[in-house]
Amino acid sequence: MPPWAVITAACVVIIAFAVWLITVRNRLVRARNRSHEALRGIDVALETRFDQVKAQAEAASGAVGKEVEMMLGATALRTGRGIEQLSVTEKAELGEALGRAERSLLAAVEAYPEMRTQQNVELLQRTVNETEERLQAARRVYNSTATDYNTRRQVFPTVLVAGLLGFRDHELFELTNAVKREQYDLGGFLGS
Repeated sequence: MPPWAVITAACVVIIAFAVWLITVRNRLVRARNRSHEALRGIDVALETRFDQVKAQAEAASGAVGKEVEMMLGATALRTGRGIEQLSVTEKAELGEALGRAERSLLAAVEAYPEMRTQQNVELLQRTVNETEERLQAARRVYNSTATDYNTRRQVFPTVLVAGLLGFRDHELFELTNAVKREQYDLGGFLGS
């Protein structure tokens, strides 16, 4: 084989590898950016939930407002960072703490007759439910995009270069409350 043919074949192989590497990197960057964007959606939902619970606590009177405010303050100050700087696990824990604060607020509203007008309770419960649904939707979107990114990163032959290019797996949101993970026997309710 003439030397120019060997050089040409080597150049074609090098160019093909470079094009493949660029394509792999670009696909991973797009998937990673979608995953980060979805995580920012969770940040927005958590901040909205935090603000709503805080506003509801301010609207509540006396000891109830102070109790919920103290719970929110302890949660926010525990890390000393903004929501966007928290890890996925810390965001899940913050969501749990906000849920506890909301449940405490709802229980307090029911316990204090002067705050318990039908419209106030319904509005409070509707707001809590809507906020929780938005947060759950944001978590589902994030888990979906993070799973897509992780899959793209882990498939062969991409896995051979993904680590070298600095792409790491993204953590997924999981249930942190062991009580929510338990399986319940609904036989008595279903007539079986």
